[in-house]
Amino acid sequence: MVFDKNVIAKKVLKSKRVWSLVIHPPLDGYLNMAIDEVLYEEARSGKRPPTLRLYQWEGDWVSIGYFQRPERALNVEQAKELGVSWVRRQTGGKAVVHSEDLTYSLAAGDAQRWGWPSLKETYRQVACAIASGFKQAGLPVDVPKATERAFGKQGKFNDGVAPVPCFAVASDYEITVGGKKLVGSAQYRSGDAFLQHGSVPLTNYNRNLAEEVLTDGRRRFNLNARYTTIEEAAGRRLGTEDVIGALKGGFAQTFDVDFEEEELDAGQMEAARELARGKYATLVWNEERGCSRDTGKFESFRKKGRKCLTIS
Repeated sequence: MVFDKNVIAKKVLKSKRVWSLVIHPPLDGYLNMAIDEVLYEEARSGKRPPTLRLYQWEGDWVSIGYFQRPERALNVEQAKELGVSWVRRQTGGKAVVHSEDLTYSLAAGDAQRWGWPSLKETYRQVACAIASGFKQAGLPVDVPKATERAFGKQGKFNDGVAPVPCFAVASDYEITVGGKKLVGSAQYRSGDAFLQHGSVPLTNYNRNLAEEVLTDGRRRFNLNARYTTIEEAAGRRLGTEDVIGALKGGFAQTFDVDFEEEELDAGQMEAARELARGKYATLVWNEERGCSRDTGKFESFRKKGRKCLTIS
């Protein structure tokens, strides 16, 4: 449903600012990406406040960044053998495994009003919110402002050839534990609206699967030494509800907001299903780099001012 602005106004007068919270059971990757776009478009057009969505994936998936080529972002043949599907995000960044992880998306329209003047400042604030929640849950997280150390500025090996997985590189304002990356995020911004994606690996299985499929087939990235999981950081497995609670609490405290939990209505879900079928599940979207996110035509968004934060 579209958020009721009158209800929001009454709540704001009574207490804090109000955001929407959407929590979904596992869905396939195409539908997950489509729902995020529906929420982003509603936020961009002023029909909803900032919206935090927390969700999981049905089956094993890889999401690749908007500008990536699947044959370079992952081992396509190995993924097929293991039953791993992939989908292109509308956010930038690098390839991420979605299996036994918790994914978040944050969609907002009036970014200036909410104090998010730029890509990196938004990224920094969101990282602080996630870190705050995890610290309250007892995880020893850190948010260093660091340059990409392991592979250089472009996230490549020294030979400049092979792109690396998202979790192989810790960048500015990335959440780490003991120097190992815990959360990977990427953002798409257009005008005063943005959509940010992020993934929190819950178990070590996530990292093991990433080691299998996020490779060019010639070498491995030793992800065990470069990224961690909630299971490893906590010394035990935490329930998904515990991690959801930590994220919700961190965002609420950092941004001084209350959450109104929302269920999408039938119209929104049907719009998402149509978008999943007509865009996110198509070969044109997933295999052709440079396909327009809006029209399906092959256009260069670099020439049209498209901004993607690609430090994930």
